[in-house]
Amino acid sequence: MRYKRVFLIKPSYGRSFYGAFHPPVGLGYIAENLAHNDIECDMVDMGFNYSTKNVLQKIAAFGPDLLGVTMMSFMYLKTHQLIGEIKRNFPHIHVVIGGAHGSCYREKALELCPDIDYVITFEGDEAIVDLCKGLPLNEIKGLIFRNTDGQITYTGDRKFIQDLDKIPFPRYDKFELSKYIFNDIDIASSRGCPHRCTFCSVKMVAGRQLRFRSAGNVVDEIAHWYERGYRKFNFVDDNFTFKYDRVYAICDEIEKRGFNDLKITNANGIRADRADRDLLIRMREIGFYYIGFGVECGNDKILKNIKKGEKMSQIREAIETACDLGYDVVLNFLIGSPGEAWEDIEDSVALALEYPVMDVRFNNITPTPRSELFDWLEEKSYFVQTPEHYLNNVTSWSFEPVYFTPELSVEEKRRALRYTRKIRKQVLKKAFIRKMKRFGLLAKLAAPVVVSDQFMNAMMYSPALLRIAERIRGK
Repeated sequence: MRYKRVFLIKPSYGRSFYGAFHPPVGLGYIAENLAHNDIECDMVDMGFNYSTKNVLQKIAAFGPDLLGVTMMSFMYLKTHQLIGEIKRNFPHIHVVIGGAHGSCYREKALELCPDIDYVITFEGDEAIVDLCKGLPLNEIKGLIFRNTDGQITYTGDRKFIQDLDKIPFPRYDKFELSKYIFNDIDIASSRGCPHRCTFCSVKMVAGRQLRFRSAGNVVDEIAHWYERGYRKFNFVDDNFTFKYDRVYAICDEIEKRGFNDLKITNANGIRADRADRDLLIRMREIGFYYIGFGVECGNDKILKNIKKGEKMSQIREAIETACDLGYDVVLNFLIGSPGEAWEDIEDSVALALEYPVMDVRFNNITPTPRSELFDWLEEKSYFVQTPEHYLNNVTSWSFEPVYFTPELSVEEKRRALRYTRKIRKQVLKKAFIRKMKRFGLLAKLAAPVVVSDQFMNAMMYSPALLRIAERIRGK
């Protein structure tokens, strides 16, 4: 055995949307797989406002020989600082990173941070166990490490796990479940995405081969938490409704087991071309009530440019159907896609205002390395900020563009982001009044306050206000 005790860390991302809302599914799977292989494990979620000093104390108390850090490329320099501080205090502890950053940056992740000893790409469930068990490093697929001479070596991509049912789902035994803001559980019922959207880097994290858990296995996970008092669940799949028969089977299994008081969301979004009326009706019957659609834009021209693989007619039909069935619907848009001019943004705005949806989000694209969009922007020299700067400073909800296009200058894009933020407030205001219609005039008077920048900023960083907001929308 090379490593007997593993300490897992989910870093803090500061004042951002990546706080401690739900237990992290990825680390949950890693922790569960380590436990099933008799490897001692503990963890800390720094989203609970734990300082570096707190983490050092927890590490000292647990005494690990391997540190596992899940990393996004967002704010990766801050995570590097955390790892460096840990190394200075515990130089004998080796560090392995996983998550999107390792899969996208690969060998460069080790070059950028000398304190990192290993990188695991793609799925880490099996690779980290092989690492702990002491298999020769060059025989562990999906591993990046430094040789004795300091040369960085990548062993090659690991084959994706085909039978997802054999992987134990997270029980979060070492997680501080009671501290998470929302009293619900995220469920990953599939992995991968076969689509080729130019802005997305899922292919570098989960792969293009779509793999599924069985309906029985998925509902076993729901049952585990149901017995512990949980009634709220969120499917975080990239393509939950891709296979209709599997979704129907999950719904049937939930009904069969008598779980008739569930509240289920698809906040991560489902594709409009995989959401027909019969399926949405069936999902609604067993507790689904909140759906996100990644519509990205407002016309077929831009859909084609970003290789979304959908038609605007399909998107409109799905939105209309979901609203008609009483779902809380959220639409996600991108601002600044290739070929998108101001008139195309107006098409997105028109779509956002056309239906009685719960929310619309217009995102400032921050391209991830290895995505097709990133490579295209680099080739065309359209970046106005380096990846190092924007990945560590710019968020998808900020007003600061990271690139321009021939159709949309930096200033026009900045103006578009501010304009669409106002549109979002209009939608939120109408949604609040609909939700609170029983309060009549009081709801209309309160709506402008609730959607103000001051209130929304306060809400994002106040667990109490967030819980109130969730109760208002019925989550």
